[in-house]
Amino acid sequence: MKYTTAKKCADECEAGVADLEYSISRYGYCSEAQKTAHQIESRPVGADDQYGEVTVNRCRRCGRCWLHYLMEYEYLTAGGRWLEGEVSPKIAASLKPDDAVALFDKMEWFHCSGSAYGGKLRRVTAPAKIWLTPFPGPA
Repeated sequence: MKYTTAKKCADECEAGVADLEYSISRYGYCSEAQKTAHQIESRPVGADDQYGEVTVNRCRRCGRCWLHYLMEYEYLTAGGRWLEGEVSPKIAASLKPDDAVALFDKMEWFHCSGSAYGGKLRRVTAPAKIWLTPFPGPA
């Protein structure tokens, strides 16, 4: 399984560019006792039949994995949205793009954000489809 370093979370956090608090609010701490942030790597999985981009993010330190699903409606202003939730390393290793949205429906909760939501990070529940429904976000 090939991972590339995610600019937003690993490289930029180490360089002090990305907002570390935002990264922690998304992923929590790798080590709660030491308040250590995760070192996130990303592996593109591909696009599903709705043209959503599927990625697996994994912590290099602890091995925890998150499923990331990005959908952009180019005909809408602020039409981008993404979902992200934790999955087991076993699921992450065998994930197919068309299975991604259904996995969110099995999660107790997941994060939702993007330009459609004004960039605000939200903790939401299933069904995932309602968070992916096209609507113009704040201009």
